[in-house]
Amino acid sequence: MQGKPLPGKLLLIATPVGNLGDISTRVEKSLKDCDYILAEDTRVSIKLLNHLKIKKRMVSCHEFNETARTSLITQASQADQTIALLSDAGTPLISDPGYEIVQEAIACGMQVIPIPGPSAFVLALVGSGLPCNRFVFEGFLPDKPGAAKTRLAELAPDNRTIVFYVSPHKLAKTLTLVRTVLGDRRACIARELTKMHEQFLRGTLSQLDDFASNNRVMGECVLVVASSDDSHQGKRHSKASEDTVVKAIKKMISEGRGVKEISTHCAEQFGMKRSQAYQLALRCVKKVD
Repeated sequence: MQGKPLPGKLLLIATPVGNLGDISTRVEKSLKDCDYILAEDTRVSIKLLNHLKIKKRMVSCHEFNETARTSLITQASQADQTIALLSDAGTPLISDPGYEIVQEAIACGMQVIPIPGPSAFVLALVGSGLPCNRFVFEGFLPDKPGAAKTRLAELAPDNRTIVFYVSPHKLAKTLTLVRTVLGDRRACIARELTKMHEQFLRGTLSQLDDFASNNRVMGECVLVVASSDDSHQGKRHSKASEDTVVKAIKKMISEGRGVKEISTHCAEQFGMKRSQAYQLALRCVKKVD
């Protein structure tokens, strides 16, 4: 519980993720009325202000100086000021700086007011075609492969749709890692959201991995992955006849793949028990020999 709030307001303003037409009248008014702006990158935010023909003082606030910037919040509270917090795109604090700023504002008794707008992961989720009733947002996976694999292993049994942010230059490697750890689930890549070349790529992780490995993917991406108990995934698996599996095995044998690799792939692709896939692959190999 807190006592009587000190003066001052902190506005958490969501900005467009690519289409300036998504700016609301409330966002525009908030930017006009605030005393100054804490911006993740002033070089990015100035483009938004110029578009709106707003002249406003801006102070940088990013991951490397956020702790130091908290002193400005205390000063703003004492001076009864209204401060706007902007990230480069989308909603502040969502895989962006701002947590420490909000904590300081709350500690000072300031009003913290979110101004709604776009968020890339929400747009990707609702457009993915995957269940949205229960989901988990993971942001970016750790940079180190070992740490990323550990995190994915923790997520493997989760029965919620999983959403990740992925840099385009890491997309192919990320898809391979996610498929290896989680299995070949339904998934969707959303890129260039709200822009002219917005694209939703839907398929299995192996299909998306193949696409990303053979095509240059531009723009920040959102990866949406089906849950561990995805019912559509189960239906897809159940439709695979033994003839279909054998055909896939023979193709992999012709490519020179070993029995262990083939059985692992079939277990993931067709929802088979690994032991069953191994015996079937072994039988096919013996017939070829």
